[in-house]
Amino acid sequence: MCINGLVAYQKMIRYLVNYFGKYFLSFKNPRVVCPPGNLPSVEGKPIIVASVMRSGTHLAIDLLLNNFQSIPKTPLYVDGDQYFRSEVNRTGYLSEGVKIGKCVLKTHYPQRLPAGKREIFQRLASESHVIVLRRPIEETYRSLSAWGVSIEYPQYLDIVSDFYSFWEEAAPHRIEIDFSQLTNKKRFEDLVRRIESETGIVSRKKIKYPINPKHVGKIALTKFATRLMGKYAPTINTGIRTGMSGA
Repeated sequence: MCINGLVAYQKMIRYLVNYFGKYFLSFKNPRVVCPPGNLPSVEGKPIIVASVMRSGTHLAIDLLLNNFQSIPKTPLYVDGDQYFRSEVNRTGYLSEGVKIGKCVLKTHYPQRLPAGKREIFQRLASESHVIVLRRPIEETYRSLSAWGVSIEYPQYLDIVSDFYSFWEEAAPHRIEIDFSQLTNKKRFEDLVRRIESETGIVSRKKIKYPINPKHVGKIALTKFATRLMGKYAPTINTGIRTGMSGA
């Protein structure tokens, strides 16, 4: 297949996957994410994946779900920003009526909550293993723009600065991960071993690596299988769109 034909094929696959995922098999289903799924109730520490959007969020989530078998996967992860939009959930957590146990929980925006509500993520961070992702700002801004999000660059810089300032204070013992560690095979291996060492959670012996972004057909299949089968999918791929950058 010629280069132009391959590019056209990849674009077609991306379009079909995104269209089908948007209208027929959304990632927002109870097998994949809470909400709408129920909050996992297994005892243990949550693992927070804190990231600026487009910095490898779902690559990191999939690393955890595919390589650490003891992490609960019903549903696969918790969207912390969405979960705590509910006043009932915020009140329940702060009053200790809601317990967040061992699970993967992602967040992009804790620093944007009003001061009185920031206490939620500050407290949650103190009770969790915290992973903070880093990717060059120019790359996340460019990727976000390609995703259709419009924001002025100076404003974006302020948001990113606030995000990292929040986590530097809230999680002094956080695990920081560079985006390149999620996309390089040798660094990926080292990262899995590092997470195992710092969290005490045992990883599987045979590491599962991210799918090569050039294999658009395989990415589509694993994405559909994950949305249909949840924790029973052979390879978990929680990416929201085809996400050729993997973010």
